[in-house]
Amino acid sequence: MSTTFIAMAAGLAMGLAALGISIGQGIIGSKAMESIAKQPEAAGNIRTTMIVALAIMETIGVLTFVIAIIMTGSL
Repeated sequence: MSTTFIAMAAGLAMGLAALGISIGQGIIGSKAMESIAKQPEAAGNIRTTMIVALAIMETIGVLTFVIAIIMTGSL
């Protein structure tokens, strides 16, 4: 396979992953703030759940970066 296509695929994978993660984090953050505003007494549980979800999303971003490096390593 051409090295150009491999490099383009790695860049596209990183870009789409970053876009998806940023949209997901924005939605999670806004919904968590809405939930805390409706039920302030549950703020601790909501915050903990939000942080776990954000950490999982960041892990996906790091794994995508690793996959992109492996893809371009075959150039």
